[in-house]
Amino acid sequence: MSDYSLPNEAARRRAVAAFIRFTTNTTLAPPRYERELLARYQTGELTIDEVLVLLETSVYHVLYRSQTKLGLVLPDVEALVNWSRHYNHEHHLTGLLLYSDDRFVQLLEGEEIAVRTLFARIQQDARHTQVVTLSEGPGPQRWFAEWSMAWGQIDPLELEQVLGTVETHAPVPESITDPHLRTLLHVFHQFGSKLD
Repeated sequence: MSDYSLPNEAARRRAVAAFIRFTTNTTLAPPRYERELLARYQTGELTIDEVLVLLETSVYHVLYRSQTKLGLVLPDVEALVNWSRHYNHEHHLTGLLLYSDDRFVQLLEGEEIAVRTLFARIQQDARHTQVVTLSEGPGPQRWFAEWSMAWGQIDPLELEQVLGTVETHAPVPESITDPHLRTLLHVFHQFGSKLD
């Protein structure tokens, strides 16, 4: 049995409730997935040990969009995808890269340090600008586990629908039928924006 230096389970639950209350709408507020686990702990659905195991085994993700620099052509994107697949395989990262109308949308997932390291590198990459983080944080699983880097070139209107759905938290449009896009939107709706 673990000792968390609070006298009993009820005291720990009160401490969790106080922490959530005091950090709401601050930079210290836990991401949605962590809040969900803490809420399940407060209702008695999970023990604190189960919460800790789920947090330790969680998968970190970053979802972002960016604008490509002028002059980037499809062969350049394909070379980038090939490099990414090799790099991601070596660093146990998975994800999805979408390209359309001189824009990227990418979801990276894996161990937090590996995701953050790669994302810092991506933010400095001269092949694109206006890198905007749409969602970031832990989650229960990899959604693109079979892909070191799934990728697709999609129609500009479909990309607009995806970005509109993500940025406004709108329901997933029925017109989006591509399974990768639907999974991407499901991930976003489950874990919310970086501000949630």
